[in-house]
Amino acid sequence: MALIDLPLAAFLDRLASADPTPGGGSAAALGGALAAGLGEMVSALTLGKPKFAAVDAEARAIAGRLGRCRQALQTLIDEDAAAYEALREAFKTPKDASDRAARIAQAAALAAAVPLEVVAFARRTRAELSRLATIGNPNLQSDVQAGLALSYAAMQAAAANVRANLPFLAEADASRVRSALQDLLRDSDEVG
Repeated sequence: MALIDLPLAAFLDRLASADPTPGGGSAAALGGALAAGLGEMVSALTLGKPKFAAVDAEARAIAGRLGRCRQALQTLIDEDAAAYEALREAFKTPKDASDRAARIAQAAALAAAVPLEVVAFARRTRAELSRLATIGNPNLQSDVQAGLALSYAAMQAAAANVRANLPFLAEADASRVRSALQDLLRDSDEVG
């Protein structure tokens, strides 16, 4: 059964178990998805209200973009677990195997790419929530702030997973991923 399809209590039990998946990457993706969901709720409770008629179209557009972020982040919950499992398998390759380093590097590339996507979608979520903070129903500001905090945490948690995989990449690949991560994290404190 996919992690995303587990009841919440079962997901949390799995997270707390000795099984390494789900781990920090899946938790980061879940945090980002929660943030996007909060933004969708705020949008929904802003839409159709005469008081907010001037921002109705923008709130609707934000809701759509947040919905796409949430769906992507939900998918990344399972993709992160699968990427980590692939890396674990690569490390089981016999140390004297001629292709061991290549297997590990290939698996590490995926294990870094998935959380890098989480950072990107969490950043987009954070930007949408930041705009929603200025146009959304003011009675829901605590929900917007919760979403901003969750999206920031998702970015930082996923970034830690990206960094954990850099030592296993070829230097050129590690440099490219490191640069992409820095670009995504640049000014992230100011986004929200």
